[in-house]
Amino acid sequence: MQNMLDQIEQRIEISQYFYKKDEEVYPHSCIWGDFNMSLDGILEYEVQAKKIWSPPSYGIWIPPHIPHHSIAVDQHTTHYAVIRLDPALCLKFSAQPEMLSVSDFFRQLLLEAFHIQQHGKIEHYRHVLQVILDQLCSAPKHHHYLPQTHHPVLKPILEDLSNPELFQQSLQQILASYTLSERQLLRLSQAELQLGLSEWRSRAKILHAIMQLRQGQSIKALSIELGYQHSSNFIEFFKRYTGQTPAQLKTHASSCGNINI
Repeated sequence: MQNMLDQIEQRIEISQYFYKKDEEVYPHSCIWGDFNMSLDGILEYEVQAKKIWSPPSYGIWIPPHIPHHSIAVDQHTTHYAVIRLDPALCLKFSAQPEMLSVSDFFRQLLLEAFHIQQHGKIEHYRHVLQVILDQLCSAPKHHHYLPQTHHPVLKPILEDLSNPELFQQSLQQILASYTLSERQLLRLSQAELQLGLSEWRSRAKILHAIMQLRQGQSIKALSIELGYQHSSNFIEFFKRYTGQTPAQLKTHASSCGNINI
């Protein structure tokens, strides 16, 4: 165990990047596995011909040799972290891409690791890397954050559910214009998305909210736009999905705005 810890910095690499809007990482694959996560902002990935969004509360595990590329979709600079694992460590993880939930503790752990890279001792760094690996192994796993589909019936429904102009309408109001029954829609969404339409719409709202908050929209105005009569209900909803309040995200976005790239 101690020998493995002594060599862990040769088996795990961590890096951080800062992407401006529409900046793209072109298609590539790696010999090592990649865990990609946003510290602030949103990236859109394409992995195995599927679009995957990477908001701050989730990360994307991409096994070795799987082509992928990404583009920054946030109006502000996206602070991004990549953890690369050598092929032997990848055996602890899925052979297919998947989403991992990211805790506040894990985010702070990564920031601490970046600080130690510059100013700390190798023994401390090795222990932090081991904790990072342990946290990745135990993180809750998901197939997608916001799965998409080309199904001719479901695709236009998802377009309506993710349309900010329709956020004030209830799910039932939007689905009323379609001829499928509630049971048929449930079967279809589970088959195509492995997710219910209500949960899918909540995640679409979260992605929209994150980008709007980082552009400076007020919490009260955003609450109304998303269909909440009271800001407190929106704040509770936002924290449940992201682990932080809208005000905390706005504060963090403001503090990152002065970073030199």
